[in-house]
Order: sequence, then C-alpha cells, then structure tokens
Amino acid sequence: KTHLIFHIKPFSGSGRTQVRKAWKYYFLSPSIKTSINFELGKYNSKKREFLGELAENMVASYFFRLKKTMNKPHGIFYAPEKEGVDFLLSDITGKIIPVEVGIGNKDKRQIKKAINKYNSQYGIMVSNATQKITREGDVIHIPITTFSFV
Repeated sequence: KTHLIFHIKPFSGSGRTQVRKAWKYYFLSPSIKTSINFELGKYNSKKREFLGELAENMVASYFFRLKKTMNKPHGIFYAPEKEGVDFLLSDITGKIIPVEVGIGNKDKRQIKKAINKYNSQYGIMVSNATQKITREGDVIHIPITTFSFV
C-alpha cells in the first residue's frame, strides 16, 4: 500500500466514544508539503508557524512509518481539546505518551497538563529550543535536528 497522505484521529479516551473533531492530515514526506506551499506562493522559511507545521509533519510522518513498519506505537492520536498536545501515542496496554512539537521557546504548560490528564509517566517535547537530549523531571526534550535523523 502506498501512502502520500495519512490521517490521525482525535483521542477519545475509550474506544467506544467518538469525538466529533476532524481528522488531521499529514504528508508522508514534509518535503512534499514544502514543495506544494512553494508552488502556491505560501513558502516562508522565516515564519515560525510555517516551520512549526513542517516540524509537526516530520514528527507525524516518523510516527506513522514506525507504526507501519514495527507496529509501535500501538496508536497515534491528537489531543482534541483546545491547546492540547500535538500527539498522543498509546502502547498496547493503553498507556499514553504525550508529544508536543514546536519551534522557538515553548513553555512546558501543555505537556505538563497532558502528562497529568493522561496519567503518563513522562512526556516528550521535540523542538529547536535545546541542542541535546535532556530530561527535566517528567519531560524529555529532544532537539528537532536530532529527531530528524531518527
């Protein structure tokens, strides 16, 4: 099966309830999104939100490929609430790992809130705010450049 675009569903908590939120769509390769934006005249590498979208797409495509090739994580979702984290990864037992992706200085408020809400052992922040992988309490920081080589 060939994928160019894939979707991520909102997290519902239990498999029985359905969240009335739209699915999020991502390109399997962030370079495709960049090329389309360039052709449409929407490419702006200096704009923080543009770079943030590309970073989010890169992380989403990695999780998607990991799920398809190794069946890990068991589930990939997004947090449907306003100001929710970008991704919620679930393992086979239903444990959740919140993941926040960003460009620039991001505070830990979103990830901390998600860690508490989903009773997670830790959360992951992927951003360009740090130069090396570090752990601060229950938050693991991964530089976007390091993540891009995974």
